[in-house]
Amino acid sequence: MASILVIGPAYTSPAQYGPQGSTGTRGSQGNAGTYGYNSTNCTYFCQTPPTNGTTGSSGSTGGPGTGGLKGNPMPLSPLHLGVVTGEITVEAGGGPGQIGGDGGKGGDGGPGGPPGTRDSQNTCNPAQSGPQGPGGKGGTGGKGGDGGNGDTLMVFFKDLGPNGKIIGKEFNGTPGTPGGAGQPGDSSNGNLGPGSPGGPGSPGAASNIIIRRE
Repeated sequence: MASILVIGPAYTSPAQYGPQGSTGTRGSQGNAGTYGYNSTNCTYFCQTPPTNGTTGSSGSTGGPGTGGLKGNPMPLSPLHLGVVTGEITVEAGGGPGQIGGDGGKGGDGGPGGPPGTRDSQNTCNPAQSGPQGPGGKGGTGGKGGDGGNGDTLMVFFKDLGPNGKIIGKEFNGTPGTPGGAGQPGDSSNGNLGPGSPGGPGSPGAASNIIIRRE
């Protein structure tokens, strides 16, 4: 059984992915330590220990992916089949919608703030740098492109030979796959999670096949 497919051409690549979010800002420096002096035994001591740096801020959310383009329409060239022997199936419809772009990666977490300085007599234990901020949330994927529109396809034949039969199958252009969720930004201190996938597109308008003897 022979078959003929008349369909709008598919896209060869998905829509543009979203941009990466910005890196978070550095945390604040901790407070400096202070020393005291014991006049009784003539020694210095740690009066106020230095504090650790604060946590960096989280990275910003990744940018959204670009929505897919509408599928290409069905070509309008008529078919001339001549004398048909055996069964021929003709399928016609719009092309698939473009795949939506993936959401952008979240921004990396900002670095932790530097530790507070030790007192000048080094009587206090040193403080630590603050932890890195969480990685930013991933961006939202782009919407899948709507399916391409069908049209009227004219199918002509001269005659039907032995077992000659023409079957028309009409279909709607399928919507493109939604863009994937963006991944979270990098950090040694966790992240705010991935984004959400894009929304679905809509099918294209139906096609119409008309079969006539010429």
